[in-house]
Amino acid sequence: MIGTLPPIKGMSDYCIELTQALSKHVEIDFISFKTLYPNFLYPGGTEDKDKNFKLKTNQNIKIRSFITYYNPFTWAWAGLSAKGDIVHFQWWTTFLSPIFFVILSFLKLRRKKIIFTVHNVLGHETNFIDRWITKIIFLFPDFFILHSTGNIDRMEEVFHISRDKMIRIPHGIYEFYKNEKVTKKESREKLNIRQDIPVVLSFGNIREYKGVDILIEAFAIVRDEIPDALLIIAGKSWIDWKPNKKLIEKYKLQKNIRTFLEYVPMSDVKHYFEASDLVALPYKHFESQSGPGNIALAFHKPLIVSNTGGLPDLLKNKEFVIEKNNVKQLSEKIIKILKNKKLAEQLSKDSEEMCREYSWEGIGKKTAELYKRLR
Repeated sequence: MIGTLPPIKGMSDYCIELTQALSKHVEIDFISFKTLYPNFLYPGGTEDKDKNFKLKTNQNIKIRSFITYYNPFTWAWAGLSAKGDIVHFQWWTTFLSPIFFVILSFLKLRRKKIIFTVHNVLGHETNFIDRWITKIIFLFPDFFILHSTGNIDRMEEVFHISRDKMIRIPHGIYEFYKNEKVTKKESREKLNIRQDIPVVLSFGNIREYKGVDILIEAFAIVRDEIPDALLIIAGKSWIDWKPNKKLIEKYKLQKNIRTFLEYVPMSDVKHYFEASDLVALPYKHFESQSGPGNIALAFHKPLIVSNTGGLPDLLKNKEFVIEKNNVKQLSEKIIKILKNKKLAEQLSKDSEEMCREYSWEGIGKKTAELYKRLR
């Protein structure tokens, strides 16, 4: 398998869970990056320096971390040394296309079967060049794994990939963030949040498409209805924060919005979700499933999402799938959940049920079955 594992960021969350699930069925030779790409391409850096997080492994998982973005010899070695009949890639960004192109070329010469799990059908900030590069890379795989039927439709529409070469295997739930049991009380104390107020969470790297500005505007309406409501915005900002800061000041929300605008270490993620009553993902556009959304399910949190990409798949109750860029509708749904304890409890149970549907045990089994089919 080619992907990332800690301390590298990238797709490490997903790869941690997938390798653990797959290791019950097959032996895994995991080739990871030692250096992913220049830090200027990834605000906050490409490494998680959290010394408290420990990566679990077992005898069926062998990890080799040696690929570096600046050394083509490591790219070639990955292609020449990858073991097994099948090599499974995690694809999420065209920034890695030169590296993957070299690795894939050597693998094809060695007659290896190639599988791509496509996390982003199109880049979050896509353009013509991005699509052209992706189209070239997508000539190599023998089979593709997508996380939703919508993504399969998009692959067929944009890249003309045959449905016979694609399978839907859902994105699993990031249970490993619950590696240590903490209570809501403890988490709120750690984050210096009052125990008696309703808390909404926006989590993850802050990028234009995630609609944080929409959420801030909606929260002005929420504040008028629920004066002590608090919005937590946690994650490294990849954009100029000043326009959002001006929005907060414009609506006089300084007391109702707390920002943590740096990368959140893996061992601290649990505190933000445990401290919250509701997670909001009002994305403006999106082509995949959401890491923060899957973490929210792991912590059994009610969710509000917009109708884009694979986000609606995270919810059992589609009433809380909102229109994109709809400030009024977003505020109404937040207020409805925060004011109705029974509803919030039911939505929490829904999230718990979705966890079972997206279990890694089932994902590992389906992926292993696909390997057998392609051999």
